[in-house]
Amino acid sequence: MDNETEKEWTAPPPPEANALHSQGTLEYYAAEIRSGSTKALVFGILSIFCCPPIFAYLAYTTADEVITNIAVYEVEEGRRGMAQTGKVLAIIGIVLWVVGIILRIIVAAAGARP
Repeated sequence: MDNETEKEWTAPPPPEANALHSQGTLEYYAAEIRSGSTKALVFGILSIFCCPPIFAYLAYTTADEVITNIAVYEVEEGRRGMAQTGKVLAIIGIVLWVVGIILRIIVAAAGARP
């Protein structure tokens, strides 16, 4: 074989980081993750102090959406902790709310005895 037809094989260049999504898409979801993680944390804190069913639901669902977006788009990995903290605070808010209701029922039942 002659040298012109026999060429050495070279590997293709490696894919860009996160080549599945355009840069504009990544920037959009990075902004969404930044704002969503902050919202989840604030809602989680509020769920401990007031209106636990509403704020805990908002914190949990917002945090869940943020964590999913981080996993899918692989941006803003540092915000995962804020979102998880919001989720945990939402659970704590609901638990405290349920304990409060149970204690009120027990106190009301104890006060109603003759």
